[in-house]
Parts: sequence; C-alpha cells; structure tokens
Amino acid sequence: MPTPARRRTTAVTVVIVGMVLGGVGAAVYFHTSGRQIPPDPAPLPGAEGSPEALARTVVDRLNAKDLTGVIDLTCTQGKNTGRRELIAALPPLDPAAPPGTRSTPVEVTLNSVTPFADGYVAAIRIRYQGATGDGKMRIQRGGDQWTLCGLDPPRFGGAG
Repeated sequence: MPTPARRRTTAVTVVIVGMVLGGVGAAVYFHTSGRQIPPDPAPLPGAEGSPEALARTVVDRLNAKDLTGVIDLTCTQGKNTGRRELIAALPPLDPAAPPGTRSTPVEVTLNSVTPFADGYVAAIRIRYQGATGDGKMRIQRGGDQWTLCGLDPPRFGGAG
C-alpha cells in the first residue's frame, strides 16, 4: 500500500505532466491552426526620424483636426495638458464640439525648425477665424524617438 508521501508525489507528478501536455497541445493547435500572428504595428509617421518630420506630421494632423493623432505624438508628461490647451486655443480640434465649430477652418503652416539646448523649436503660423498668429512647438527626444513636448499656439480672441 503506497504511503501518503508517495501518493502526494504521484499526484504532483500527474498534475505537472498534465500541465506540460496541455501546454504542448495548445502550442501545436495554434501553430497548425493557420492563424497568422499579426505583425507589430507600424510606427507613427514622424515619430521616428528627424525633428522636422515630426513637426510636419504634427502640422498635418492639426490641419486634419486630428487631436488624438497630435496627442499620440506628444510626450507622456504633456498628453493631458496638451489636449486641454489645444481645445482651448483651437475649439475646432475638439471631437465633441458642435458641427458648426468643428467645420471652422484651421490652417497651420510650418515656418522653421531650429535647435535649442534641449531639442528643437518649430515655428508655426496658424490662421483661424480670419486672424493669423505665430506659435511654437517644442520637440524633444523621448527614448528612441522625437516627441512633441510643448505647443504654444497663438492667442485668438483671448482664447488659449
């Protein structure tokens, strides 16, 4: 008659063998099921490469009124503040704004990208509601990519 210690050892062995066989079975199933593993997502345009490429991408997304796209290119510390500040300065960027506000044209152009001690400054010009103003974007290295780490839009009618 087996001892209690021997029964425990046998039970543990059965459980371990069952887990290994289950894992092998799952691996074989997924390997042979024809299911393709999706490739890694493509990097965001402008998120890698040069500060100029990032600045152009931000300008393109501002012109497309793609607030989420701009925030995706923003450094971690600036995501929440950046969203609030952009909506306050340029209400047509707010996805929740009424259609009349969303349809108001916004035209952003990139004037220059110049180095400074901690990264680059991109000078931009924004045309909104018949007024034109100059602003700046601060671009800095975040890990292995360039990120938008500050946007100082012009003030239109006391907004922003």
